[in-house]
Amino acid sequence: MNSRKRFLSILLALVVLAGTAVAIGAFVIPTAEDLLVQSLETSQTITDGHAIVELSLDIPDNAMSGTVEAWGRLDAGPNGEPAFRVEVLTADETDLIGTIAVSDGTQFWVWNPTENVVLTGQFEELYARLADEMAGQEFDHNFDHDGDFDEAAIPETPEEAVAKLLEYFTAEKAGSDVIGDTNVNTVRLIPIPEQMPEEVRAAGGLLNVWLRDGDSAPVGIEYVGSALGSGVARATFLEINQGVDDAVFTFTIPEGATVIDAAEIELPDKAQLEEAAAAEPDFDLLSPASLPDEASLRETTNVRGAIVERYGLPNGRSFTIAQGRTAVSLTPEEGGESVTVRGVTGMLYEDTEDGRTLLNWSESDIQYWIGGDLTGEEALAIAESLQ
Repeated sequence: MNSRKRFLSILLALVVLAGTAVAIGAFVIPTAEDLLVQSLETSQTITDGHAIVELSLDIPDNAMSGTVEAWGRLDAGPNGEPAFRVEVLTADETDLIGTIAVSDGTQFWVWNPTENVVLTGQFEELYARLADEMAGQEFDHNFDHDGDFDEAAIPETPEEAVAKLLEYFTAEKAGSDVIGDTNVNTVRLIPIPEQMPEEVRAAGGLLNVWLRDGDSAPVGIEYVGSALGSGVARATFLEINQGVDDAVFTFTIPEGATVIDAAEIELPDKAQLEEAAAAEPDFDLLSPASLPDEASLRETTNVRGAIVERYGLPNGRSFTIAQGRTAVSLTPEEGGESVTVRGVTGMLYEDTEDGRTLLNWSESDIQYWIGGDLTGEEALAIAESLQ
């Protein structure tokens, strides 16, 4: 690293003398694409790791947070399965604290100390069961015109993988930060609407990715600004390729524990899950009395109990109105502006450059979102017209 810095310093000095400091300055500063490529290059070198991760999830009808400590090693099992150990250090649900999940690459164990119950199984048995469950089901794969899987579409290098990613997301640098004791660069991934599935486009949202300064090792990821809610995972401690003792990936079933074989658990019925997803909401659904010119309702979906309506606008633009029971809470510290909407306090996130807005507020225990290709004024007008 020191030699690299000396080289860059000498090169920069020569360029300054030549009168082209601006050009070389643009070259030295990595772009968002450069950081993503470096992150994948670093990820390809990882054989083992140890991390402490803070987790938070806010989705309709559910909110949780906690901290876990995790160890992992790649290619430990006969078919390349990883070995891992995850211990719950803190959690909103106190019954989860102390829970341990362990795998040696062949067998796995999940132990809840509060109930002294161990769930265990063999990976090969699970593979066989999943194959039986999936038999006869139709899936939408990426096939070429002859009906064969298009292997040429699989990226072979980090550069190709990032290029493929950028077909679906716009990547931009969003500054630097510190997570734990680690300096990180923030890369924001903004979905390209016309490249997204309808469900994703209706829900909205974007990704923030934190990459360690120096080697761009992934330190965290955040999903925000969506009708689905939000989620974040951040490693406050991270070390890779330092070696992990084999004993970490072993587990002894505690005396008196109830042991459950994972292969004997009855899986939920697919038809019942689909019926639950399509169920009518258990709250009064509001409809807008005022919409932007030429806006038309394109589809309505039930996303985990939240009703999401997608409206189309001219020139391929769109916006969504979502409402449902959720514990999602947006605050000014997350980059929004506090506004008054329908007599209550809400949050307005407005990107004037790209012409996109997200408005969020709650009435009693119902959360509302209006977001998409709108101005803040248009989003507020729609909100006030709901009845």
